[in-house]
Amino acid sequence: MVDKALCEHLKKYHRGQESAASSKELEAAFHIKGTELRRAVNRLRCDGQPICSNENGYFYAARQSEIRATVAQLTGRISKITAAKNGLLKFYEEKEG
Repeated sequence: MVDKALCEHLKKYHRGQESAASSKELEAAFHIKGTELRRAVNRLRCDGQPICSNENGYFYAARQSEIRATVAQLTGRISKITAAKNGLLKFYEEKEG
């Protein structure tokens, strides 16, 4: 699995948001597709590794503010996914109701 190698790579070469690595760069370096990269990042985050992201790519957190910004980004995504789910359920309930 690529997780440990990815974590070590980010920790060594991409610490802090100013050193973010693009998804394409990491996909090429580890010979994986974007889907697998996102899954690996998710597993690392779930294991407590401070892997952050922004518009420039992925990086190993150097500051707590970077973690807070990534958490805010994830929270926004959760809200949008919840709204989409609720819209689908509303349609389903109106059709079935």
